[in-house]
Amino acid sequence: MGMPMSSSLESSEPRTLTIGRAGARLDRLPTGPFHRRVLLVAVVAFVFEIGDQTATGLVAASLTTHLNTSLTGVAFAVSAMYLGLLVGSLIAGQLGDRYGRRSTLVWGMAAMAVFSALAACSPNITVLVLLRFLTGIGLGATYIGIVVYLSELFPARRRGLSLAVGVAVGTVGSVLLTVVARAVVPLGDHGWRIVYLVGILGLLAVPACRKLPESPRWLLARGRADQAEAVLTRIEEETAAKRGALPEPEEPTVPAAEPRSLPFSRLFRGSLLRSTVMLMIVWICYSAVQQVTSTWTPTILVFRGFTQAEALSFTSLIVLGSLAGSIVAIFIADRLPRRAGLVAFTLIAAVAALCFGYATNIALLITAGFAIFFFAGGASPLINAYMAEEFPTDLRARGSSVAFSTGRLTNVLAPFTIAAVLASLGYQAIAIGTFAAWALIAVAALVLGRRRSRTADMVESA
Repeated sequence: MGMPMSSSLESSEPRTLTIGRAGARLDRLPTGPFHRRVLLVAVVAFVFEIGDQTATGLVAASLTTHLNTSLTGVAFAVSAMYLGLLVGSLIAGQLGDRYGRRSTLVWGMAAMAVFSALAACSPNITVLVLLRFLTGIGLGATYIGIVVYLSELFPARRRGLSLAVGVAVGTVGSVLLTVVARAVVPLGDHGWRIVYLVGILGLLAVPACRKLPESPRWLLARGRADQAEAVLTRIEEETAAKRGALPEPEEPTVPAAEPRSLPFSRLFRGSLLRSTVMLMIVWICYSAVQQVTSTWTPTILVFRGFTQAEALSFTSLIVLGSLAGSIVAIFIADRLPRRAGLVAFTLIAAVAALCFGYATNIALLITAGFAIFFFAGGASPLINAYMAEEFPTDLRARGSSVAFSTGRLTNVLAPFTIAAVLASLGYQAIAIGTFAAWALIAVAALVLGRRRSRTADMVESA
């Protein structure tokens, strides 16, 4: 006898499956084997996506020697990767809404792994710049694919947690790649190539990605109700087999609309305009402050008068804040309202940025730096969950990709801008700019953001 299960399938009066009802059925599920399987794939994706972004910085000194290039050439390789992230996220947005969430994740991870491995074979800096650009396309597609997929498959009460776990473990992946780099780069002329070659391991996750079901929400948005019903039933049966009878799903209050393919321009008019603008501001500012903290902290400390050894020692303590913030976010991301949590985290980070720029006491300096990384790590899953929930199902991938890609454009330009400001105006100008960026995120969320997501399970009308 099968496990008893309460679901909309057993209702005496069959009801049309809508995105709202599919969301209600997914949201009422307890965490089960299906969710753990999805989260494992997400964790692997984040490990390679976050880790690979640090690869060029880890081997920068070797590139100048073994590829006979300057630091400018290395900067172009870094910027090319971020430019690829921009392009990849935009492509993923278009293809994700048209061909599905799973397919975007699959091709993104495959491209990321293959081109990272090919970068290891670069004979000169020109080829490396090109291959880092192509790797970035895969990274951008992977990021958008996994954020959108998690937001549509995980229950709303666990959405922030799933993203927080992915980001936290992904940060560990970056640390592990640093350990690899320290071990292999000094080995000889080709030690730096091993750092890039590690990316090929990402191909091991592609078969697992292919076995994931397509998002029922996306299937319904494309008018494929029978397939959506089949996916929902399999997920429910697998969960019930481990967790027992399932609770009855609530009847959604969100009105249903006819599935349709909306044009890209819909993001920039009507009720969605303010969501799009708000999230573009958030990602531009967040990407700028992340560039300052993750890349320029040792240099800023040197400008403040510390030796190179002291700067690296202090930085090694400060960066632990990012991991700590990501871990804390696992436990609180779904307990805080998205907007309120984001505002609180970014305002505290803004104050910490000023303290870091003006502190003269070393203990206060390290504490402020740790706080910046801590609240940056904690804000990341809140931003991603908020972003996915601000857009309706039939525009979720494209909307997320537009917002995310504006931040990548910032990363392309930031290395040159920050260097110029630091050289001409000094480290305190960087502190003021970082304070302003954090504060602007809070203001944008308060003024333009919605207290609760209006569109999480909607098919937007034309």
